[in-house]
Amino acid sequence: MTSQQLPYPVDKRPSVYDEYKFTLPDLYREVAKEALGEDEVVREKALAEMRHWIAENPYIFKCRTDAKFLLRFLRFRQFSVPLACEALERYLTVRELYPSWFKNLDCTESGIKDILKNDPFTYLGQDGAGRAVILIRFGRFHGDKQCTIHEARVMAIVLETVLEWEEFQIGGCQVFIDYRDSTVSNFEKWSLSELKIIMDVYSRSYPVRYGEIHAAELPKFAVPVIESLLSFTNPKLHEKIRCHSSIDEFEKLMELSYKPKTYGGTVDLDELNREFRKRIEDQRQIVLGLDGMEIDVEHYAALWDKEDDTAEEDSVDVNVTGAMLEQLNIK
Repeated sequence: MTSQQLPYPVDKRPSVYDEYKFTLPDLYREVAKEALGEDEVVREKALAEMRHWIAENPYIFKCRTDAKFLLRFLRFRQFSVPLACEALERYLTVRELYPSWFKNLDCTESGIKDILKNDPFTYLGQDGAGRAVILIRFGRFHGDKQCTIHEARVMAIVLETVLEWEEFQIGGCQVFIDYRDSTVSNFEKWSLSELKIIMDVYSRSYPVRYGEIHAAELPKFAVPVIESLLSFTNPKLHEKIRCHSSIDEFEKLMELSYKPKTYGGTVDLDELNREFRKRIEDQRQIVLGLDGMEIDVEHYAALWDKEDDTAEEDSVDVNVTGAMLEQLNIK
């Protein structure tokens, strides 16, 4: 994709910046103000400061500076510009260090398209607090047919898609993970290093504001893998994870407004899946356009390695993780 075809500029010193307008319902204006400290004055000042920092940063060569993109990081860090800039650097770095996972995220690629057609991810809507509600049906990943790279790329496409939505940026998300129908092959193919990358990315490197994460019916054979995965989790995220032994417990936590028929509600899951796939397809050029950003990879890789040396300080004690999983009484 050439620079002329990009859906937004990646020149870090554009001659004109986009004019931002807040167009969401009043609920999100209230959440933004109360939870994030965001209003018109704070937002414009922070955007100006972050754009100036990007323009003067010698290690960032090309970067999106449109408001919607930068607000991902400002909202993630409650409008602390220094922390938002750090989050942006981390995001740009992980994309460069693991290009097979985070570059050329094309939803029409055959392996990715096959996974998306099976609907492992569903956007259910928003709850009463304005949080985006995401359903993950882990058994919908065909463990014996699909490689880890394709599955990781699908996860990245989904995240990049929803991060473009300001409702998601402001309200954060509520996640439900249904492990029914998953098989040994769904878990055993993931290496320890890949699990570490996953948790680093989704708990530290992508600007996602998580609410609670609910998981149900984890099979016994998956426990060692999940223990390893959770041991790499940021402690703050770990506190938000709730494990349930049955789908019945799971269903009680879903609001009727978005509760699918298969979970005791009235919402048509097939229709939601079609709508979500369509939104992913509609944003294909936006997601692919992210590859136009460029940084000094050597500089940031050195910082990443230095930070990784102290990563254990942020990891969760495996004994704590094991105790949490024991609550499931897995048979």
